[in-house]
Amino acid sequence: MAVTHEIKVVELAKLVPYEKNPNVHPIEQIKAIAESIERYGQYYPIIVDENLHILCGHGKKLALEHLGRTECEVKILHGLTEKQKLKIVIEDNKIQSLSYVDFTKIEDIIREVGELDIIGFGTDYLDAIINESVKDNMGVDFSQPIEVKTNERQVADIPKTKQTEQDQERDEIESGMQPARTMICPHCGKEIVI
Repeated sequence: MAVTHEIKVVELAKLVPYEKNPNVHPIEQIKAIAESIERYGQYYPIIVDENLHILCGHGKKLALEHLGRTECEVKILHGLTEKQKLKIVIEDNKIQSLSYVDFTKIEDIIREVGELDIIGFGTDYLDAIINESVKDNMGVDFSQPIEVKTNERQVADIPKTKQTEQDQERDEIESGMQPARTMICPHCGKEIVI
């Protein structure tokens, strides 16, 4: 039997979460989905079987409930076998995870949008991309070329009093050190420090 599709609006309360759904939906994701639905509407239907068991869209259902909605758009798939239902439940997210993100293009789009309210992205990240102030969590600004210092320059940057203190400390340590004495083991030929 061929699988057929039917789109309709149903009461959220009639949707049944699929008992074998392996996906966990943290509250941060539910809130992000809810924000997207508020901003753009429900542009993807929840996928269900003939008995209104959710196959794809558990997080969307939770987000709609979070918003206090009572109805949603679903796509009912008629004619699926039990194995096909199981496969859809795991294939839907797996297929999406096979793609990869080109972060250069993401950053280009962020710059083009130029706003700090892109759902799913932190404002610090967005601000750094938009204003091209790329600093890591230690305050290093990677947008500026690094100043390469030679050994002489590094030493010159140390105040003279600090240089004198370090020289005295090194001299004291070296004066208390004894030279290492070594010998060659007559049996194995290895050098031994004594």
